[in-house]
Amino acid sequence: MDNFLLLPVMVMFILLAVFLIFYFQAQQNFKEISDKLEAMQLPSGNARSTESFKRELALQHDVLVVLEANISINKRESLTEDELQAFDVARARINACISGLKANGDWLGLPFDYEWAEMLDRLPNVLLLYRKAEAEKKALAMEAAESNDSP
Repeated sequence: MDNFLLLPVMVMFILLAVFLIFYFQAQQNFKEISDKLEAMQLPSGNARSTESFKRELALQHDVLVVLEANISINKRESLTEDELQAFDVARARINACISGLKANGDWLGLPFDYEWAEMLDRLPNVLLLYRKAEAEKKALAMEAAESNDSP
């Protein structure tokens, strides 16, 4: 009689052990899956919102439009160093905003959003004077290099 009772008890313990092993493995797999899903759903801490990108893009575009208007009204023939720096800063920030909007999947393209080259097409005076100033800088740098090379 003792042997008869011992066999079902052993089978029950083995089944219980197998059940517990599978249960804890399944819980671990569910935890890994939920962690991966949570990582995909939550944006990273340094991600910016679409509105902040668009606000920054509009602000930098306004800086360039005001510069274009100033050049057009005053019929100037050159840009100051501050204006050249403002142009470079605006270009870097606009390109960063465009990249951010594309990364967020919120880039609409033409006719709603302009690339950097398309913005420059609408600012001919700024572009002309910027290119002129850059050409003068390169010419001065080349002259300085030539004068340093020849003793």
